[in-house]
Amino acid sequence: MREVTLGKSTMRECSVCEGVWVDTVALHQICTDRERQASILGNAADLVPAASRSIEQVRYVPCPSCKQLMHRVNFAKCSNVIVDVCKPHGTWFDKEELHRIVRFINAGGLDVARQREMEALEQQRREASAVRMAAVGRDRPTGYGSFAPGARENAIHLALGALFDSWFD
Repeated sequence: MREVTLGKSTMRECSVCEGVWVDTVALHQICTDRERQASILGNAADLVPAASRSIEQVRYVPCPSCKQLMHRVNFAKCSNVIVDVCKPHGTWFDKEELHRIVRFINAGGLDVARQREMEALEQQRREASAVRMAAVGRDRPTGYGSFAPGARENAIHLALGALFDSWFD
């Protein structure tokens, strides 16, 4: 792979498949910096429309840094661009995928993904709170009818015993 610099971002490109390796720092910078995005969009070739792309065989590729097989993930969980990720080292983009990701970001895709994630977390929080409240409700008696069989008599016995003991203190 040869080193390529687009704007201020340095990445490595495979001269055979035209895939691009972007380390974690450079990818973060690309995702947050409009100038870096513009440099990628300006240098990218015309894309093949999504409808005419052929379905590729799924393959797992090793990380260029640690040689472990990378995880295939849908970038931002909603971009429809499947990339290969090694969390500690970086992301592998097949030909044109980095360009598609930058277009996704420019179209507001990351904002939509963040909003969806926040909504999902809020829903999980509400569900967990409801489960806790239901558990508290099951554990707390609300009246005589909620005691287990024999528990009412036991509670009365304990109360009378405490009352009786208090007379002699």
